[in-house]
Amino acid sequence: MVRPILLVEDDPAVAAFICDMLEGADYVVDGPYATLSDGVAALARSMPAAAVLDIRLGRGDVDLLADDLDLYDIPYLFCAGAFDHPAVAKHPQAPLVSKPALGLRLIPTLRSMLH
Repeated sequence: MVRPILLVEDDPAVAAFICDMLEGADYVVDGPYATLSDGVAALARSMPAAAVLDIRLGRGDVDLLADDLDLYDIPYLFCAGAFDHPAVAKHPQAPLVSKPALGLRLIPTLRSMLH
């Protein structure tokens, strides 16, 4: 059984871009999910191999989901336009990939986390 990559991103265009990149690199994608509650529910349903998390989701953020991923020792990275968010300091082990650099850095960063 292939464990998927959990994708939590609330911008449909960015989510589609990330999905295409992940699938092009032969990853199975679980998502995209646009809300914290949907991301948490997806984690409860199937334990992913890793996760790609947008830090800001509408008026919320993914800090609680990152906490859950830490509990299960599931690696994740944060993607955002800017990283001036408390979750970055709270989860310093999470790699940061800026949205402008997704095309260059997402797949190499994910591969280094998983292998």
